Amino acid sequence: MGEKAHGRLNPGRSLLLAGVILAAVNLRPALTALGPLIGEIQADTGLDAAGAGLVAALPVLCFGIFSGLVPRLGRRFGLEEVLLAAMLALAAGILLRLLPATPFLFLGSAVLGIAIAFSNVLLPGVTKRSFPVDGRRVSSMYVAVLGVSATAASALAIPLSETWLGWRGALAVWAIPALIAAVAWALLVRRRPVSRPAPPKVAGLRALLRSRLAVAVMLFMAAQAFAFWVVITWLTEILISTGIERVDAGLIFATSLGLGVVPVIALSVFGDRIRDDRVPVVAAGDSAFTGLLALLVFGSGGAIVWAILIGMGQGAGFALGLTFFVSRAASHEMAAELSGTGQSVAYLIAAAGPVMAGLLHDATSSWDPVIALVMVVIVIQTTLGLEAGRPATVAEEPA
Repeated sequence: MGEKAHGRLNPGRSLLLAGVILAAVNLRPALTALGPLIGEIQADTGLDAAGAGLVAALPVLCFGIFSGLVPRLGRRFGLEEVLLAAMLALAAGILLRLLPATPFLFLGSAVLGIAIAFSNVLLPGVTKRSFPVDGRRVSSMYVAVLGVSATAASALAIPLSETWLGWRGALAVWAIPALIAAVAWALLVRRRPVSRPAPPKVAGLRALLRSRLAVAVMLFMAAQAFAFWVVITWLTEILISTGIERVDAGLIFATSLGLGVVPVIALSVFGDRIRDDRVPVVAAGDSAFTGLLALLVFGSGGAIVWAILIGMGQGAGFALGLTFFVSRAASHEMAAELSGTGQSVAYLIAAAGPVMAGLLHDATSSWDPVIALVMVVIVIQTTLGLEAGRPATVAEEPA
């Protein structure tokens, strides 16, 4: 790895890796802690399923709206500076949800969504720039850490809410690791020189849309994110509707997220030996589809097994989606552009998921149509993955 990147001194491999991992720790807890508490939030605030779905969808909507702007800001102000600002904004958004008025619940969700959008987009670019040889492995590493922190947040949500903290405090505690991550990125900012060259010209949206591979990567992420956020928001309530106790449903949900890290670790260890990413794409889709079908047919019988299958399939799908942003790009500039544009498209589509699921439930008083909807999306995801998983880079595509 060169001593300089983008005109600045390399901040040090170990510190940079620590910064990436600490940022990854914060990309999901503020979101996954919400699902197990959503019934309690509805009871306290009077929100219906569609309104509660909107609370969950707001961060995803912000991912879509702001992700496309992130690469330009990163090139203008520096990746480290923007990631530092993102960690501080994330802590602020989390703390806004402590305030008692319901509008602050929506406002805080929007602010933290913007902050996570910036981190989601920039981390693949940082990885491609600073770990050119080990990019895939580092990507899998931070996705694994992301999964562990998501699991911890979902597992602790109900126990914390039953203490003096209440559900607002159970959400607010996740400002602490965000502030810790901000310290690491502040140290990285201090290590770079003030001057840097003009931002390089990179591919824009039109160029990416002319690439069949880039379109497949973006839409694969969109389908995966749509299904993922429906499950993240509503799986606990779906399990409760089958007769499972609230605490047990929360633990099953946390187990599903936790074991979703297993395929991520497997991709990290064995990913370089996989010559064709279409194999894990199909395996991921089969696992999630089977778990959803079994949950639809058998309900609470074997629910822990069905939830694990769903979690492992979605964990693998998410890891593949993020990995594609790095492995299908020929440079770190292209990785940031593909990541930013791809996540913008993906999350604008995915934001409809939690709200659509809430509306379906309100209209039918059943979660079965929601499960069926996610199954259809998983089939679409797998089909797109067969194109996105082929061994090529976007730069090799004809203009």
